Amino acid sequence: MSSDDKIKGMMYASIGRYSEAVTIFNEVLDTSPDDVGVLMCRAGALSRMGSFAKALESIEKALELDPLRADAWFLKGLLFYQRGNLIKALGYLEQALDIDPRHAEAWCISGNCYYYIGDFQKAMDCYEATINIEREYPKAWYNKGVVLSDIRLYNEALQCYDEALRINPGVAVVWTNKGYCMAMLNKYEEALDCLDRALDINPEDVTALNNKAATLRRLGRDEEAAEYDEKVRELMIARGPHTVM
Repeated sequence: MSSDDKIKGMMYASIGRYSEAVTIFNEVLDTSPDDVGVLMCRAGALSRMGSFAKALESIEKALELDPLRADAWFLKGLLFYQRGNLIKALGYLEQALDIDPRHAEAWCISGNCYYYIGDFQKAMDCYEATINIEREYPKAWYNKGVVLSDIRLYNEALQCYDEALRINPGVAVVWTNKGYCMAMLNKYEEALDCLDRALDINPEDVTALNNKAATLRRLGRDEEAAEYDEKVRELMIARGPHTVM
């Protein structure tokens, strides 16, 4: 097995063919069992397949071989974050940051952990650390905007959403959240413009559809609002009985 096989496995993983990627990584590891990079790649692919235990086993093997590998600690933290074990995730992410304080992804995922725990100030600190390291990081700007919106600092949230959209204007949820902030500031026409942008990207964005209906009602356009209510209802029915409210 050569480095070409590792690259081939990574290519399969990048297009979602995780099972094939794992097969290739296993073959590489048969001849090079101490290849930390391949162990990490295999862990990532296994995680995507939902094989948490096998992914964890692979990443722990990588850490045995190289305990100062920040990316390996980050990946272990990410595994626990994806499983919803936020406290453990934070511990492993802290290990990554002790080794590499400029690991932007570790700061960002730490921020997500603190957000879901309910510690908004620490979440904000983590997102700001991410941005200080890598300013062109749209998820960090978006997540910071979410925190600011949650604490009703809508103008400040809008600044963050604008930064996220400057970097990547093609993400519907950012437009949806920007529209929400505009509506909360009583800027209803601007809110509708944002929600239309979201729906151009994803016509089945239920949150955007609901928010557009609510905004239209604020403007007294009840008949138009009812049309969007009906679109939401149709989508909910199409997605199955358990999603109908």
